[in-house]
Amino acid sequence: MGWTERLQHWLQGLFSGEPGGRRIPARLEYDEPVEEEAPLVPISGGRASSAQPAIAFRRSAVFATFNTAVPVSDRHGLAGRKNELARLIDAVVKQRKHALIYGARGSGKTSLARVFGDLADEAGCVALYGSASEGADVDGLFRPFLDELPLQRGLAASIPADKPLGIQQLANLFVQGVNQRTLLIVDEFDRVAAERTRHEVASLLKLLTDMHSAVQIVLVGIAGNVDGLLAAHPSLRRHLAAQPVAPIERDELAGLLRLCAQQAGLSFEEDAVQTIVSAAIGSPYHARLFGMHAALTAEAAGRERIILADAQKGLAEALAEWSDLTPDVCRTFERALGQAGTLRGMIALAGVLAAHAPILTFERLTAAGTDLFGEELGGPNAVDRTIGLIAPALTEDGMPGELQFADSLSPQFLVLMANGAARTRQTASAARDTRDARELLQGVGL
Repeated sequence: MGWTERLQHWLQGLFSGEPGGRRIPARLEYDEPVEEEAPLVPISGGRASSAQPAIAFRRSAVFATFNTAVPVSDRHGLAGRKNELARLIDAVVKQRKHALIYGARGSGKTSLARVFGDLADEAGCVALYGSASEGADVDGLFRPFLDELPLQRGLAASIPADKPLGIQQLANLFVQGVNQRTLLIVDEFDRVAAERTRHEVASLLKLLTDMHSAVQIVLVGIAGNVDGLLAAHPSLRRHLAAQPVAPIERDELAGLLRLCAQQAGLSFEEDAVQTIVSAAIGSPYHARLFGMHAALTAEAAGRERIILADAQKGLAEALAEWSDLTPDVCRTFERALGQAGTLRGMIALAGVLAAHAPILTFERLTAAGTDLFGEELGGPNAVDRTIGLIAPALTEDGMPGELQFADSLSPQFLVLMANGAARTRQTASAARDTRDARELLQGVGL
């Protein structure tokens, strides 16, 4: 399936469009969630019902199985990445290449890297993990590995602690001091903003290759292409495996959601799981987040089956949670959609494209917009106005003309907002505050 067909498929799933249609509805109405009375639990003097431990256990199970806070480390929980794992094993373990793992935030890069590291470890390599910090130089990137690096006896004492190590010193250390196959996996490499450091890392990779080092380096980070992550010299590219982490196919995401629900003692109705799959746009992070909120909604209602209304409320709850954490971005999206008029579909399209690959360009948005909406609603003039509306939420940190959402998790939420998902938490909270205030003021003479 080509990228335009795949894009149309996602948009049809998101907006319930008819196959072959080009119009995206302005709004999709979600059922208003019902405010449910919470049962009164005595502070003391009463015994918990026999159902309470099961309920508490199930909520804990929901949080554990849909966990979005930590990367997947178990290969059985890594959905839709068999081909990527196979390519990394072939390139790094068998062909001894360095590697870059890149993609959008929430796409599962870290999970892929960790599971790959475990497989490489089983194949006889030593896999070590680290994370880049903003402003780190080459010494700051690789010195933290030295404590765990399988160095020859006595060599660690000769490493200067008061002077930074340069690329030649690091290369000599890795070549002369390490005899066992070792993978250094550097996560969040996109945080390294200094071009000099990126060039030095590229030079170090080239040196290690030329010197037949037992140490290989795997860089992981947010990027739309290799150049967005590493300034790689052309002579290095033949010794480098580039592994993009693309959106997961719908069937794989649906399988992930069903597995998580099953492990929590729940199950999905088909329309509920497809609603969440469409909203996640290929992101396992968003699928888990939306699925968790849907599962919690079903559990709170005492159901073991997650229905469409639970999925819809779960999306609204996730949107409310995100808006609490990023109020400025949310207000930018609200203003943009409020002023969009006929460009509402183009704004949603920008979110879908960024969810597939983080780099947005004028040409990319124009090509997709013209194909989907025609020249008037999707051509260059429409793209200019669309970018202008969402500009406060964009950044141009990479190459000139390459735009990214500053909050790289936000494209899915932008599409939810364009599709009419309501932020219900504020309304429900206000109603609850009013009710609580009324109860507290009973008997108070005003």
